[in-house]
Amino acid sequence: MQSERTSLSFVRTSLSILGLSAACLRWLPPFGSVALIGPSLAAVLVVAVTVYERRSRPRRLAQFSAEKATPALGMGAALAVALLLLSATGLWILLT
Repeated sequence: MQSERTSLSFVRTSLSILGLSAACLRWLPPFGSVALIGPSLAAVLVVAVTVYERRSRPRRLAQFSAEKATPALGMGAALAVALLLLSATGLWILLT
């Protein structure tokens, strides 16, 4: 159950970041396509995490049942980097 909850939390977080990246499209007209570099990279990271999560779920469930599960630090770090990219882009928009 814990592994499934972790998987679902990664999916929820990924969807939230992807939605925020889509909301950044409103910056396109006044700031140009440069403002979409951060959200685009964040969206790519989120899609990569989601695909990896879906493909690695059976392996992680088997590891968890064998009590050999390890934390998914890479996926968490990728989502954190996506949030940092969105934050940096937002700050850049505010300061210019």
